[in-house]
Amino acid sequence: MENDLVKELGYANLDTRLKRISDKMSHSLRAMYRELDMDTEPNWYLVLWIVREQPNVSVMEIATRLKFTHQSVITMTNKMISKGYLKSEKEKIDKRKTVFQLTKKAEDNLPLFTKIWKMGKEVTLELLNQNTEIMQHLAQLESNLEEASFGQRIADRLKESN
Repeated sequence: MENDLVKELGYANLDTRLKRISDKMSHSLRAMYRELDMDTEPNWYLVLWIVREQPNVSVMEIATRLKFTHQSVITMTNKMISKGYLKSEKEKIDKRKTVFQLTKKAEDNLPLFTKIWKMGKEVTLELLNQNTEIMQHLAQLESNLEEASFGQRIADRLKESN
C-alpha cells in the first residue's frame, strides 16, 4: 500500500490532488528561478505575457483575462512592481484606473522568460506523455463550475436529501 490518502480518495478529492500537483510544480519553478538568480515568481509570466501584448492594460482587464480576483492581481502586480518588472500609472482618461507597462528589466529578461515558457510547455507535454486529453477534462470542469459552484452543488444535494 502506498499510504497516500489523497490518491486513495480518488476523484472525490480532486481539488486537493490538483492543488498538490500545482504546489509541486510551483515549488520546483521557484527553486529553478533562484538557481538562475532570477527574482521572479512562477505565476508572474501570465501578467508579463498580457502586458507584453497589451501595454497599458488595467488591473480589471488582467483579472478578467486570467479569471483571477481583482485583489489577487493587485497583490501580484504590486510584487512585480517592487521587484522592478512592472511600472504603473493612472490612466489618462479615467484617473481611477491603474494601467501597467513592462520595465526595462522585464524587457531585458523577455528572451529568457520566453525560452523558459517554451521549455515549460515542452516539459509539460513530456510529463503528460504527449497526451493532452486532460485539458479537455479541465475545460469541461471549469465550464461546469461556471454554471454552479462545487459548494453550491453539494448544498443543493444536501437540501434534496432532506
